[in-house]
Amino acid sequence: MWVFLRLPALVTLLKVTRTVSVSDNGSVQTGPESPEDQDFFLQLALHLDAPSTEVQHLVSLLLVARKECPKATEACLPALSELRLAVWPHVQAETNSSFLPWMPSGHLDNMASEETQGGGVSSTRSMFYRHVFKAAGINTWANLHQITKDFYRAPYAATCKQFHLVDATRRTAFAFVRDPISRFISGYSELEYRSRAAIGWPKLENLSQALQGHPVGSPERAAAFFIEFLQTGIENNGHVRPQIEFFLPVGGCSIPMDFIGRTEHLQDDWVKMFALQNETVPPFDNALANHYHDDRDKKGMESFLGLARADSTDTSAPHTGSRYLRALCWLFLADFAVFQYEIPNECQQEPIQSVLALVRKASKAS
Repeated sequence: MWVFLRLPALVTLLKVTRTVSVSDNGSVQTGPESPEDQDFFLQLALHLDAPSTEVQHLVSLLLVARKECPKATEACLPALSELRLAVWPHVQAETNSSFLPWMPSGHLDNMASEETQGGGVSSTRSMFYRHVFKAAGINTWANLHQITKDFYRAPYAATCKQFHLVDATRRTAFAFVRDPISRFISGYSELEYRSRAAIGWPKLENLSQALQGHPVGSPERAAAFFIEFLQTGIENNGHVRPQIEFFLPVGGCSIPMDFIGRTEHLQDDWVKMFALQNETVPPFDNALANHYHDDRDKKGMESFLGLARADSTDTSAPHTGSRYLRALCWLFLADFAVFQYEIPNECQQEPIQSVLALVRKASKAS
């Protein structure tokens, strides 16, 4: 069936060219723009059954995010901000809430003041690691330390300054990402542990107060956290914010990515990343470092979201968990789309299915 998209959406699609490729195992590599890009998007526009205006709008924003955010351009934040406003009504509908949206930001807690970024020098290049919280960061630091010299950790501003002092042909910027739902649950587990153990940031005092009175590890406690998350984004805390926000420029300084791997294929992506620069390194060692957590918290959130393990005897999980899971799918839509993760079965509904299917078609054609 031959149909035309509305002109504004078509123009946006034509402007979004393919600069990011996704391999079979999900790793993302930036590359030069292709002269066939506009032809591709024209064919995409012409050959599909006419999607709704909302689907067109969401797809166009996600294609901009897929192009601009891994390159850390100034165009990333406006696209993510408009996307947040576009998905928020779905978040409100799924959670039956009226909370105002908290907006994307590159100024995530601890990024500016703590040594959360950094790198080292491999045998051929300066390596710059963009640390996405809750995506094997501690282990990546440990492995990077073992195979590089002049290893360092630093706040973002210092890392970005150093990045731009190195010739572009002698540097590699990389990051790893994780399944968005798994990462959110892990982030909740860490923040819960930190708030109880009084480890970390003063802002966790607000979280501790919100969780008081709810048993540790219970779905009710997870629900209280989820409400706080909807209201504040946990005060800009990067452990549960969308991963795509980690690639935003900060303070006018950008670190464009050369390689974005996935923790689910960490060992393969680690070797592949160095192979692309003609280096051979030891396999990634998952046992070099461990992060503290309490498995009770993980189980509590899984239960609240309706993801309780099959062998669980917990019968206290709310029957409405799937709608909270769907709210997360909307909030993390850019992570699912840009990093090519499959959404859970509970989120396989319209219009999100059509949106991700169209973005996936663009990725496969890259």
